[in-house]
Amino acid sequence: MSEYKWNYLPTSKKEVISVLDEASKDVVNEMRNNPNHTLQYYNALSSLLDKVIMEIASRKIFNAPDDWYYSFEVSNRNARLYLKHIHALIPAENTNAADNEKYTVEFDECFSIINYPVESFSVEEYAKVTKNEPVTVRQWIRRGKLRNAFRVGGEWRIPAISDSPARGYSPVTYYVNCEHVPLRLNTLSSGIGIHNLTITPQGTGMFNIIADGRCLAIPPRLFTEQERIEIEQALLSNPNISNSDSPVGVWPNVTEVSRIPVVTRTGGMRLPEGWNKNLF
Repeated sequence: MSEYKWNYLPTSKKEVISVLDEASKDVVNEMRNNPNHTLQYYNALSSLLDKVIMEIASRKIFNAPDDWYYSFEVSNRNARLYLKHIHALIPAENTNAADNEKYTVEFDECFSIINYPVESFSVEEYAKVTKNEPVTVRQWIRRGKLRNAFRVGGEWRIPAISDSPARGYSPVTYYVNCEHVPLRLNTLSSGIGIHNLTITPQGTGMFNIIADGRCLAIPPRLFTEQERIEIEQALLSNPNISNSDSPVGVWPNVTEVSRIPVVTRTGGMRLPEGWNKNLF
């Protein structure tokens, strides 16, 4: 544990609400003074923060024990309040103990306290909100341009905290939220288990696709637009995969680094010592 005391990390319900109040004000200020998103995006995010603040205010949330703190994270799919254990507080070089914002917080335990879903629209609802035709929205999804879309049953849903896609194709990284996800597509010569995958445009209608730092094809080659669409459709349709467009914000606004060990499992279920696996 660092010898420096961190005075900015919230440790009580009152402090969490205060942090989220400030975050809500920051959203409004950005919307008015330096907008990076659409008005619909800001309205949806601001409304979500207000609802979550009311949810937290109505809950019995205990004060965090020593060396623990609360962290709040919003993605396009969920708003989550976490309780995290501080492994270390690491100040940046030439930083004094009072300069909180230049610390890195390393945490080694994390518990989800509140998981609040973000409102989502059907294709028709999203088309109406953004003043587009449903066929246009479906084309955005099919071409991998509306990357926050996800499937519920056989229907696409679009989170309210989503911008309409810009012209052209921007690079994206897809992250696997579990051990790995197998991709078995006609585009690929064989199935591959990925931990993350990055797609970048390479000239007109061609794309470079890298999985876990390794090219998917051997020897390396560029992928066509249709091949990229097939792969990206598989990624978008998988509930265990999120993309680099998904994170919206983390409050308090500090640098956090997870020191939680990654648990991987291979083979079958591990039985307690003394149990006879032949019985199963």
